Amino acid sequence: MASPLTLPRTRSVQTCAVLLLMLILLGACSTWLPAVHREVSNPWTDFASVKRSFDHITPFQTSMDQVRALGFDPDKTPNVQMLNQAQVIEAVLPSPLQERSTVPRGVLQCMQAGSACVAYAMTPSRIAQRRVGNFVLDFFNFHRQIVTTGWKFSALIVVIDQQVVYTQWSGEPQIHTTIDRNIPLGPLQNFDESLGIGM
Repeated sequence: MASPLTLPRTRSVQTCAVLLLMLILLGACSTWLPAVHREVSNPWTDFASVKRSFDHITPFQTSMDQVRALGFDPDKTPNVQMLNQAQVIEAVLPSPLQERSTVPRGVLQCMQAGSACVAYAMTPSRIAQRRVGNFVLDFFNFHRQIVTTGWKFSALIVVIDQQVVYTQWSGEPQIHTTIDRNIPLGPLQNFDESLGIGM
């Protein structure tokens, strides 16, 4: 039978252990939080490298075989959008009725080529999304911080009979956004639906 002095000491040790566990949880490392990585399969590691490859594509000089060698291969790149002549004109020209002299030469030839003119729209990217901050507050949905980083490149390559006649690009070299939400009622509020992110 435990002595009367042993019981308080045991309770004291248990209390200390619980307090220590709470301190660890309250200061828990953000590495316990989930992360999501999204990328459109591509050979480039950053925005600058994909832009350098794209700059080697020269209208009326570069063939589709050369385009493929540079990494822009519509047969191997996922999520490629293939545009017909009408879609090319809509994507490139702000107004189909603009003066002929202001229309790029390659687009004019596309308008004349009919079905022989096609375009490939590709969007190589690497985007990471992670939750940061306190694990316990995040887990119980009282405070959540989501950081999104990465890059995204959009390329439009217009082709007639396997030769590039026009190119256009846009993109986001450095994506860095933070969503910081405080949820006073914690799990009683449906945070994921209001935020649109179900991480």
